[in-house]
This record gives sequence, structure tokens and C-alpha cells, in this order.
Amino acid sequence: MKITNLSKFKEVVTKASKSELKALLEYLAFSRIVSELTLVGIFNKCRKNGDAVPKSETLTDYSNTLEGERILIGLLGRRESAKVYGVMEGITSDVKMVDFILAEDSVQYYKKLI
Repeated sequence: MKITNLSKFKEVVTKASKSELKALLEYLAFSRIVSELTLVGIFNKCRKNGDAVPKSETLTDYSNTLEGERILIGLLGRRESAKVYGVMEGITSDVKMVDFILAEDSVQYYKKLI
């Protein structure tokens, strides 16, 4: 899933159940991690025909995914979101990750990197 229109995304997710929001947050967090690994050059994302996706396109996807996570955190709240990130890390809760997602402008970092 790719987020291309943030206002439409927000409109749709406001109608979703809490369990759907949690599942979507987990999916977006994982997608963000894959994009980060691509941006730092660990591996490449490829199109169906085998061509590598340009890092500039990956950065756009990363930015939209990050904003999508922020929207979901706003809907779920810090505590529920922290539980989702905690499960991904094998711990009970990770409020630090929630705060990092909300506060840091990592897009600028990756923009400089590429």
C-alpha cells in the first residue's frame, strides 16, 4: 500500500476500527523501516520489471508513510501506538519511538543523504 493522498488517507482511516488502525500502524511502521534501509543503501526496491526504484521516489514514499504514521498515532493515542511499536520490538511498549516519529524530521536527514 502506498499513500499518495494524505487528506484522503486521513478521511478513510478516521472511519476505521481501533484494531484496523493498529494493524495499519504496524504495516506502515514496517514499510517505513524498509524505506529507511533502502535510503541508506542496504538494498534496493525494484519495480515488477526489475528496474531499481529511484531513491528520490523512495524518499517521497517514506515521507508519506511517516505522515501516515503520525496521523494514526493521533487517532490511536500515544499509549496504544507505543504498544504497537513495542510488539514490533519484542517489548511491552515503546513510547520513545512514538515521540521520535512525532518530533523528528528524518526526511531532511535522508534528503541530505541521497
